[in-house]
Amino acid sequence: MTEIDQLRRVAIAGVVLAILVSIVSTGLLLAAFDWNVEAMTFGDPRTILTGGAQAAILWRWGMLGDMFYSYLLLVPLALYAHRRLRDRKPWLVDLGLIGGLAYMLIGAASAAMLAIAGSALIERFAAAGPAEQLAIAQDFELLRDMLYFGIWQTLDAITAGTWVLSMGWVLLSDRPRLGRLLVVLAAGLWVLALMTMLGVHSLAVLGAIVVGVLVVWLGWSLLDRRRPAGDARSPSFRR
Repeated sequence: MTEIDQLRRVAIAGVVLAILVSIVSTGLLLAAFDWNVEAMTFGDPRTILTGGAQAAILWRWGMLGDMFYSYLLLVPLALYAHRRLRDRKPWLVDLGLIGGLAYMLIGAASAAMLAIAGSALIERFAAAGPAEQLAIAQDFELLRDMLYFGIWQTLDAITAGTWVLSMGWVLLSDRPRLGRLLVVLAAGLWVLALMTMLGVHSLAVLGAIVVGVLVVWLGWSLLDRRRPAGDARSPSFRR
């Protein structure tokens, strides 16, 4: 077995494990936010802080799970994709790897900080008086703004978009459907970052971005299928 075959197996195992952890982690976080999807998506302090000590435990383990399934377990996938695609367009794939690793390491660090600092604030809020609760709520909101909005939904969206775009663009020549999906997904991630920078935090907007990605991808695929075979134009980066 070659080294790249071993890396492929590790990458597959990481993705499978990430899927399994995501199911448990998402369930814990939803329970912490009293099954409010929008509150969980945007870290609403009003919902999580009133959950008491039980919510603090659910938050801590949910965020620690997020650290693994959203970020750390995807590192082998990033390394494997880099090894497989680099010969086609080295500078673009190298740039994508930088973006991917930045997304994973910075995002994982943010999840770890939210797990530890966030759960401590939730516990303190449950035991505090009204005056102290106001200060704790402000601290939690600041933590949320820095890590949810500043890192996850802005910087992470940009770096992840760069990684996804690099893979999609290189794959357009021989895996057009997957390549188009990745390119459009990258655009959707950048739109999410733009919306966050504009101060727009809405589940409806997030849903519109997801729908937009699917519509553009399907439209692009249908238009390409209608082209005569001789007119198909897909960029090739093979040397």
